This record gives sequence, C-alpha cells and structure tokens, in this order.
Amino acid sequence: MIFPFEREAERGDPMPDNLSLPDQLAYQFLANLYDRVRRGTITREQAIKEKGQMTYQRNIQESTLKTYRDMSERWTFLWKQTEGARTRYMLRRTLNAADELCASLDGLLVKVADP
Repeated sequence: MIFPFEREAERGDPMPDNLSLPDQLAYQFLANLYDRVRRGTITREQAIKEKGQMTYQRNIQESTLKTYRDMSERWTFLWKQTEGARTRYMLRRTLNAADELCASLDGLLVKVADP
C-alpha cells in the first residue's frame, strides 16, 4: 500500500474528506482499479503496472502544485513589501523615495533567491 487511503479505496468506501485534488483523483483511480481487478477485467500484473504509472504521474502533479504555491507565496510577499515604497515614490518623486524603492526591491530579490 502506498497511499494512506488505499484500503478504503480497495473496499469501495466513500472518499475521505479533505484530500488534495491529486489525492482525490488517486482515490477514484484506485477504487476503479480494485473494482476492475475484482471483476476480472484486468490481471493483477496489469493493475500493478497501471498503479505504478498513476503514482508516478500523481507525484509529478503534486510537486508541480507545490511549486506553484511556493511561487505564489513569494510573489505575494514581494508585492506586499514593495507596495508601500512604490506608493511613496509615486506620491513624491524624490531621490530619497527612489532610493527607498530600490533598496526595497534589492533586499527582497536577494531574499527571494535564497532557498
């Protein structure tokens, strides 16, 4: 068993609440897969192969979603941190306001680049 909800899918239980979208799709896939094995429409070996393919693709999608979430959080942080300096520069276009905006951007870009 790979997934914490796999036994429930094997029994045909209702899908647990609060699963991520990739886990919801995996649950539905597994429930269908185990049903097909029980009915004899596919062999156990074919089921193992299909489950391996699904698991591989699910892990890629889960990683992609995490990357998008992380990028979104970083851009939101950058936007919030620079908004004040940008507004002050737009209201008073002075060298000090421009320096503040540059310092804000420079500092944040270094922080964003750090892992």
